[in-house]
Amino acid sequence: MMNHNNQWPLFLTLICVFFSIGGQAQAQMQPTDPVIHKMTGTLIGDYPLPNDVFVVVSLNDQTQHNQVVAKYKFHGDGLTLPIDFQLAYSESNIRQNHRYRIQAEIFEQGHLRYTGAGNAAELALEPDVYDGQIRMTPVNSASSH
Repeated sequence: MMNHNNQWPLFLTLICVFFSIGGQAQAQMQPTDPVIHKMTGTLIGDYPLPNDVFVVVSLNDQTQHNQVVAKYKFHGDGLTLPIDFQLAYSESNIRQNHRYRIQAEIFEQGHLRYTGAGNAAELALEPDVYDGQIRMTPVNSASSH
């Protein structure tokens, strides 16, 4: 006949092994953090901006009907062109063989006043490929109202 007092150390050992294996499996199943890339650029133009503007720069997947991959918005109070920007995006949102475009818009009192765009075609192969200038052009004021 087995002594019940001797079973406790064996039982405790089995419990510890069970929890340590479960912890390892859980650690292996946790997703990894997404890789974030940053691209920089400059909005350029030959004219002064109004005082109270709102700037929107977005990275769009042209292959997916201009689906927005990343967007950066900020108030440009008192800023003048050129304006530097940095756009962060997740590597997991970039697909091979897709075409990407940087779109920039400057709004004044809710109306689009300036627009510009630049190509960022090779993001899947070279994540930080875009480091350029976007020429901002005035939008016809009659069409922005």
